Amino acid sequence: MRRLFLLPFVLAVSWVIGPAVASAQTGTSIAGVVKDESGAALPGVTVEVSSPALIEKARTAVSDSEGRYSIISLRPGVYKVTFTLTGFGPVVREGIELTTDFTANVNADMKVGSLQESITVTGESPIVDTQAITQRHVMTREVLDVLPTGRNIQAVGIMIPGTALALGGGGALSRDVGGSGGLQQSPLQYRGSGDTVQTIDGLRLNNLCAQGQYSGVYWNDASFEEYSYVTGADSAEMGQGGMRVNMVPRDGGNVFHGQFFGNYAGESWGSDNCGAPGVGQPCTRSNLTGSTTFNPNNTLTNVDEVQKIWDVNPSIGGPIKRDKLWFYYTFRHWGVEKTKADSYFDSNPSPFIYTADPSRKGVDDGHIVSNAVRVSWAVSSKDKISVYHDNQRKYRDHWGITATIPPEAAAVQVTPTSFVNVTKWTRTQTSRLLLEAGVGIYDQEYTELYQPSVTGLSDKVFDLQAIRDSTVYTVIDQSNNRNANAWTTPADHFSVLRTFMGAASYVTGSHNLRFGGSFSNGDWRLIEAWTGDMQPITYNAGQPVQAQLRLPSDRRNGIKADTGIYLQDRWSMSRITWNLGLRYDQFIGETQESEVLPNRLGGTLAGGIKFGKCSDGKANPNAGCAGDVQNWKDISPRVGFAMDLFGDGRTAVKASFARYVAGQQIAVADQVNPVVALSRTDTRPWTDADRNGLPLDANGNIQFNELSPSTATPTFGRNVSTTRYDPDVLNGWGKRGYNLEYTVAAQHQLAARLSVNGGYYRRKFGNQTFTDDLRYDASSFDNFCITAPVDPRLPGGGGYQVCGVQDLKPSVFALNLPADNLIRFSEDFGGETNIYQGYDVNVEGRFHNGAFLKFGIGATARTFDNCNLIAAGLEGTMVTATTAATISTEGSEKIGRAHV
Repeated sequence: MRRLFLLPFVLAVSWVIGPAVASAQTGTSIAGVVKDESGAALPGVTVEVSSPALIEKARTAVSDSEGRYSIISLRPGVYKVTFTLTGFGPVVREGIELTTDFTANVNADMKVGSLQESITVTGESPIVDTQAITQRHVMTREVLDVLPTGRNIQAVGIMIPGTALALGGGGALSRDVGGSGGLQQSPLQYRGSGDTVQTIDGLRLNNLCAQGQYSGVYWNDASFEEYSYVTGADSAEMGQGGMRVNMVPRDGGNVFHGQFFGNYAGESWGSDNCGAPGVGQPCTRSNLTGSTTFNPNNTLTNVDEVQKIWDVNPSIGGPIKRDKLWFYYTFRHWGVEKTKADSYFDSNPSPFIYTADPSRKGVDDGHIVSNAVRVSWAVSSKDKISVYHDNQRKYRDHWGITATIPPEAAAVQVTPTSFVNVTKWTRTQTSRLLLEAGVGIYDQEYTELYQPSVTGLSDKVFDLQAIRDSTVYTVIDQSNNRNANAWTTPADHFSVLRTFMGAASYVTGSHNLRFGGSFSNGDWRLIEAWTGDMQPITYNAGQPVQAQLRLPSDRRNGIKADTGIYLQDRWSMSRITWNLGLRYDQFIGETQESEVLPNRLGGTLAGGIKFGKCSDGKANPNAGCAGDVQNWKDISPRVGFAMDLFGDGRTAVKASFARYVAGQQIAVADQVNPVVALSRTDTRPWTDADRNGLPLDANGNIQFNELSPSTATPTFGRNVSTTRYDPDVLNGWGKRGYNLEYTVAAQHQLAARLSVNGGYYRRKFGNQTFTDDLRYDASSFDNFCITAPVDPRLPGGGGYQVCGVQDLKPSVFALNLPADNLIRFSEDFGGETNIYQGYDVNVEGRFHNGAFLKFGIGATARTFDNCNLIAAGLEGTMVTATTAATISTEGSEKIGRAHV
């Protein structure tokens, strides 16, 4: 392991002539109660909140019959609150610091008097939210600029107790302090759920891969004022129940202001202990087999070493037209160059034999360029429009490089298109009614190409014909388990998600009623092609072994409709605030028209195969046609309460219950795509009859006479789909995967600017599925007993008989029946348990001198219990046919195999 000790140059300088303005957030509010000297509620009080953070400078509300007021959809910033009522002296509360997704409780006691008898109070800002039932962790700009992280939402979010990282593309983990993992992102998981949702102005911007947990876009850190990590039942606007990462863009103001952040680390600032005296055993290369001439002792010859990390991130904002139109522009260029352990360039001139060159280490290198701009327009005193647009380019010059994939055989990963755009309109119709509408677009194309050094092509554009006509081939050298010569899977990926939202909020003071909805649709596409329609070609120390034929394809799936409609009321009664919400979700996934592309494989496959829409509009991979896959409908409650325990705003007790639907994008649709249902590879032994070193002729055509026809895959190019879904899993009310979350929490202000919060949480997953192998029934198995080992940890010390163990009968095994799998609900056969629960405690402080403190500890436990499911199998129901049933949680996380 190579460790980065220190960055030799870190610069974070803010040039601020005027305040930066952040984006409006519905959950960011100021609320409270106004009373007179006797403690009686005062209705009709005009409450004005003002701040440089507001484009309109000030917002007002009027207290209701209970003296309550609430002003929602404010921007993070420092506020002044003014209370006025005829016959009473004004009360002014200054210095209220408001962060994202927080309701600041600001009360006032008014005395009879004249306008001149104003009372101004300057005190500490509220730090306990006594109304919201969410749990939130806000990372302000000041915190983000000084934390030693990789400057992405994953590297920051992992510091929150209860949060974990799943492996990202290429097995990457975005958990580092210097930015060495900045070129690949890892999905955040929170309290057992991987359904992380990323939003700007409330609009979701995840990509379409898998269940939607991936980011795709590499966010331009300095373009945001705050990151807010939110979970809990408070908001019914999001269907999923993992962590909601709310990114708040910076806006321009009436005065120009800017910031520059710079970061650099060189090779001399890293160190490792590989092979150092006193360490003990030498670094062992355990991930490889075989040996190489340069490394006869089979030890690790080098480790991952940072050669260079950089991050340049300036920004500037200000007025285009004062009090009317503003901008904020941010440029970011960051990258990493680091060697890969035991990876070297190939020194052998033969394209069929790999020989490592220890003088030339393999380097994983790349960089990203981002141009992000935010434009805000005060169309009128009531209407505001904002646009956030981030256009990016990512370059990974040696994507996929490992010890077994040397630099020449790595890919070039490029993003010809990669941008997000969020446009939001808000209208303050009255002091009580707020209207919102918005459009969010996520659009990305990324490619995996051959290295220019092996194709001779200098451009970095996916060219299907150039791939077909290329003369490079992926080679696997069995003598040292290395790939050589070229990348294995040239591909072009497309992902477009379009989201539309609208909402109305009506605030009376005691009630904060919100009604709204969103609609998303999207398209996903993957083109795969191989030179000569053949990859890889396998040798053993230069001797031909086999070749694999491959069908090129153009595979398409999509989200036909992802609809969410919600109604929510935050109702304040005395010291208790009730949060009552209900959400309706409908998800329709689809496979789209796809095809096997024209190729050189001859016969009926040569011209390709087109898969159109099914006549009934429903996908059927066995019939070779596309259409609708899922049609899920769900009703999910979100309820809870928050109580100001002593009425002083310093201690809050909260509890909530919420139902969430499981995240989903195109994962299920892709499983039933007609292209996926085909047998697309055919591995054949190869004899080099003409001794040209390839199973192809000079024109790139396959020489079938050199490939053994006797072992050719008989189903090649045919439908071999062996897995299908029970229709009950894919259609109807309450059929989608879901989870139930229960939370009980408390927050207490220990001192000025210092608070502690903690609680208990429990998440239970439902509608889990398993794969039922229908080839067998109870009569297909023999039952027998085994003797448990003698062990004091077993009941009675062990040594007893364990009966009811099953094994497939030899006569049935000999039938070699074709696979026939059905994905169905676990509940049909006794069900299974998947529960994630635990406790956490967090301490947070923000002090006057700029110092801050964040400390947390969590204790978690996860319970998997599929004993009922296995017991059902032992009793002879259909589940006994499952010789190896894969039990899965939401998000397709494999958690075990039931062997019955």
